[in-house]
Amino acid sequence: MRAIYKTLGSAAGISILAACTGGQAGIEPPSTAANVQGTSTLQFRVGTVNWRGLATFTNTVVTFRQPNGLSATLYNSPTITGPAGFVVPTVVPTACLGTSAATTASGAGTDAGTANISSTQPTQPGTTAVATTFAQVGGAFAYGFAPADSTTGGAALYAGNPAGRLFATQIGTVSDVYPQPIYCSSTRKLPYVLAPPATTPDFHNPALGFPGGFIGYDSGFMTFGVAPVAGSYALHLTVPSATIGVNSAVFDQTASITTTTPMATVAPVVIAEPGGAGTAVTFTVAPAPAGATSQVLYVVNQSTGTYFSFNAGTAGGVFSLAAANFTAGDVIRAYVAAANWDIVGDGPPANMSTAPPLPTQTDVSLSSLTSVAYL
Repeated sequence: MRAIYKTLGSAAGISILAACTGGQAGIEPPSTAANVQGTSTLQFRVGTVNWRGLATFTNTVVTFRQPNGLSATLYNSPTITGPAGFVVPTVVPTACLGTSAATTASGAGTDAGTANISSTQPTQPGTTAVATTFAQVGGAFAYGFAPADSTTGGAALYAGNPAGRLFATQIGTVSDVYPQPIYCSSTRKLPYVLAPPATTPDFHNPALGFPGGFIGYDSGFMTFGVAPVAGSYALHLTVPSATIGVNSAVFDQTASITTTTPMATVAPVVIAEPGGAGTAVTFTVAPAPAGATSQVLYVVNQSTGTYFSFNAGTAGGVFSLAAANFTAGDVIRAYVAAANWDIVGDGPPANMSTAPPLPTQTDVSLSSLTSVAYL
């Protein structure tokens, strides 16, 4: 469990395990000083999202790593500031509102109507935390933004953690992973986690010692239901110290969107049991749209909460999962992300470099959801 936790969001040292997510901090745990400022590398990119052919949204990719490739810190507070004309929505965009949305509020808190996608700084015990997009749970980690900021309890945080923070999606509830796009209705969001066979070793095997419920690694990108604007975007990231209100490290990076024309739409996955009831399931992925250099097929057995992914390449193709992964009546879900960077190759566990290669502008196209029942 320690190994997988480190890969997902740990560090060789961080100056503090900061206040809990609700601003109700308990006793501070012992702290270990580290030269976060001098040893960590932050990368930040922005781009466009073709969301199911229905809307053009904004994409981000971030890596924040220490020299061994693991996440630089356990806790940090990011703020993204867009150029003039970039406006965080106050209500859920119509294209991704959904038919059963309980509310039309965007969930951006005080960010709504501004150019900021921000987080909430650690607060004094008993102080109500300001509501923002990332709140006090969201930070930048080894590969992407994630709700993995540590708490004073010291519990490990990882995607699928049975005791983690819950998020509603189009395919059910997930924990400790952001469903995307942020600002969309929960009934229109999906989790994008990398799992076997795209990643190795196969964490579905309990004998390998992965933490219970672990569903996959972050895919590096975080999409937001807000229209992109050409111009410069600034990421300001702070790492708290043992004194609330004082930072131990501060990082700043800028990135630009030069064109808001999105990548073409990705075709939906075709799911079939070509051998008949009770046989292997195949997933047909179309060739990637022009400009893409990678494609990932995401598959979920919603009935068991088991996640799979395939590195589908730009050519697409037919991919299969054995009948042993399903029982009659299981609901199978599949969707694709096409991008102009190597989604699988730039992330852990395969890539532990300090700064994996990223293009100047990171564009992604996300397909609609395909669902079938296993016969």
